[in-house]
Amino acid sequence: MTIPEKTMAELLQLGGQYLLPIAALLRALYSGLRGKFPEGLSQIAVASLFAGLTAAVGNEALDIRSIALKILGNTVFMAGLLAFIMSYLLRQPNRGRVFDGVVGAVIGLISFAIMVVVLDNPWPWWAFPAAMAAGAAAFIVLRILLRQIARLVRIATYFIVIGIIVVIGAGGILLYQTLTQR
Repeated sequence: MTIPEKTMAELLQLGGQYLLPIAALLRALYSGLRGKFPEGLSQIAVASLFAGLTAAVGNEALDIRSIALKILGNTVFMAGLLAFIMSYLLRQPNRGRVFDGVVGAVIGLISFAIMVVVLDNPWPWWAFPAAMAAGAAAFIVLRILLRQIARLVRIATYFIVIGIIVVIGAGGILLYQTLTQR
């Protein structure tokens, strides 16, 4: 039984581009609330670099320039997005769920546009309402979780464990299949 390489590459990207940055953001928020803002930014930087590196997995083109641009673009985008979310939630006073929802929806729309237009991800154009809804929900949920720090850290730990398991598992299977096919 052979799992398609595309499926394994997508699982690797799921762990590296979504689960680990989410965990890093939650840990960064926890660090920021404890007064260790630079520590939170360093966690975001490491997760962003990892997200950029996993973005290049499964790239059919062996052009070094395009791979380097994909890694750099994804790294910078993820770092900027996570740093903004962290700064907004920690430095902006709570103005209510509606305000947080509107800011989250705008960030979701901007993120969707950057992911599709600038980073050239093949998402359908009609998915932007889902990106806006996800952004709004994420900002509201994160604001609520800031009041419950113990849950925030516990959830971050779950995301770290799940992300690492997915990345190692998918990467190992992808490497094994690549080596045995040659």
